Amino acid sequence: MPPVPSFTLARTGDKIPAIAFGSGTKHQIKKKGDPNTKDSIDQSLVDVLTFALTKGGFTHLDTAEVYTTRVEIGQAIKDSKIPRDKLWVTDKWNQGWGERRSESPSGPYESLTKGLKLLGLDYVDLFLIHAPFFDGKGSDVTVEEAWKQMEQLVDEGKARNIGVSNFDEPILKKILAVSKYKPQVNQIEHHAYLQNQSPGIVDFCKKNEILVEAFSPLTPIVPAKVKEGPLDPILAELSSKYGVNSGLILLRWVYQNGILPITTSTNKERLVETVKVWDFELEPADVEKITTASKDFHFRGFFKDYFEKDK
Repeated sequence: MPPVPSFTLARTGDKIPAIAFGSGTKHQIKKKGDPNTKDSIDQSLVDVLTFALTKGGFTHLDTAEVYTTRVEIGQAIKDSKIPRDKLWVTDKWNQGWGERRSESPSGPYESLTKGLKLLGLDYVDLFLIHAPFFDGKGSDVTVEEAWKQMEQLVDEGKARNIGVSNFDEPILKKILAVSKYKPQVNQIEHHAYLQNQSPGIVDFCKKNEILVEAFSPLTPIVPAKVKEGPLDPILAELSSKYGVNSGLILLRWVYQNGILPITTSTNKERLVETVKVWDFELEPADVEKITTASKDFHFRGFFKDYFEKDK
């Protein structure tokens, strides 16, 4: 199996694998909705994660406090028998959503301290603040106070890199103004039909040497989200041209735009297919064709109340 390409993080020089397996949303919903797995380990998820590591070509696993999948990630790492230094683990602090109180209201330090125990690890490679919601209801800290705790986690070796998720430019500037260690990553909803989760965020991150990660990169081909869109004929054309499925075309488009895609599946055949994303390269004209054809078609799957509150 060919090695997975990587991006280099600006502050530490660490090499982050250029695609991640996400354990959120569908896995999180399944686990929380099943009384038999809600507060225990979901063995089916462990099996999928282990397969992703040993057969699917993934070396980067993404979890979060709110997903409740930390324990499954930890067990899959053990079951895979892959050395820890060959893997990349990303975790996130849940700072609270609206009226939903954080599981770790005192801040990210509390969250990762608990998370490492659930993961069975001494450190994570990347730790993120999950969302930019700091209204005093979800947690007991300001974003500036939370960032100081993130930096403490770096100093203590519990998190090798730190960053954010779903942050827009104004709140990122608050962190940059007080940071000893600036954010290395901003994980956002990003796909062809949402090329900027918030105004100018991709360019802002690139100018500030903050790697953008994309969750939900396959949205344009998920019927439950988008029944039909302007990319449909273009993806069919490019799939035929490159001899791969449309999902790989979309993942490759994200990657060739300098953004790290996060994908997931419970289908083992599909997981094995995903590694083929490294077997081809889109011509620049085809990257631009996707970008141009889809830029005026809009679909947002997450945090509409926050990002579209003035619309």
